[in-house]
Amino acid sequence: RAGWWPTLSGTYSAQRSRGLASGGTAVPIQNRYGPGLSLSWLLLDFGGRGGNIDRAAAARLAAEYGLNQTLQDRVLAVETAYYSAIGTQALAGAEGAAVDAARANLDAARQRHQAGLATIAEVYQVEAALASAELALLRAQGRNVIAQGALAIAVGYAPDTSLALADWQWHRADAELPKQTLGDLLAMTRDARPELLAAIANEQAAAAAARSARAAALPNLRLSATAAETTISDRGSSEQFSVGATLNVPLFAGGALQGAIRQARAAQQAAAASTEGLRLNVEQQVWTAYRNVETAHASLASADAQLAAAERATEALRARYRNGLASVLELLSSETVLARARVDQIQAGLDWSLALATLAHNAGGLAVSAYGVVP
Repeated sequence: RAGWWPTLSGTYSAQRSRGLASGGTAVPIQNRYGPGLSLSWLLLDFGGRGGNIDRAAAARLAAEYGLNQTLQDRVLAVETAYYSAIGTQALAGAEGAAVDAARANLDAARQRHQAGLATIAEVYQVEAALASAELALLRAQGRNVIAQGALAIAVGYAPDTSLALADWQWHRADAELPKQTLGDLLAMTRDARPELLAAIANEQAAAAAARSARAAALPNLRLSATAAETTISDRGSSEQFSVGATLNVPLFAGGALQGAIRQARAAQQAAAASTEGLRLNVEQQVWTAYRNVETAHASLASADAQLAAAERATEALRARYRNGLASVLELLSSETVLARARVDQIQAGLDWSLALATLAHNAGGLAVSAYGVVP
């Protein structure tokens, strides 16, 4: 906004000189010194200053929206890393339960072998299943360590920082679909996504730059004034001043002014096209995230039903195996299905949480009340 104001400069000069008279004789040395003041004020420029101010304001707004987008991206990165950390921790717990079950099965197989009800091959098969479960547990624990390191990095710490995380607690009854329709979310995204708002601000800045370029090809009126006091040694002081107005009319610049106008208009059109492309991309992100939320929500009931059925089947097969009514292959197959069901249930909860967080991010930030539950 400084362009609306005059510029005022103060000076102080000192000079020591000796010249020659018209006849060639030397004149005495003169000392000149004194203060001065000059003022310059652009009175009229047909919108050039206003365009510069609007461009600067739009650029600042775009930078602020860019910061908001960076913060939201960081929030999503932390959420993703957090769910990965507690999810891999829960998966390690599920693999640990599979190891415990395999050990119990091994004890049962050895007892049956000692009683002459099972062959040594059955014992070896159960031992192999136990080793496989222990290997899966070690891998899950390794993934959990890596996930916790990634979470520490996401929040700004060293990867070896120990973070105390809450245990995975999941209740399917808490999962609710967004109350807004997909159309409502898309409409809200256009006014809430910082990245899109920053693009709109950049488009406004380009429009303001085009106005400034047009103003540069038009006349401008400037007021100027000076005032000074000069003191000459042995002769006294004198005051000087001047006031004037200058009208500058651009007549010819080799096409540079018109070229600048065309360049600014082209930049404005490019900014508008970029904004439209980004809008379509953002809407696609919201659409995809919304469909992922629907899919994740539908998967929760299936995962719970799968786990409940696998638990009942495995419990029955364990009892039948101890009583000699089921083979070890049937038991091991059922244990494998149960372990997979535990993993699938945890993964379904993680998929739901991540899908919800991604939708909130892609839509530009959603209130908790929009879901009725804190994801």
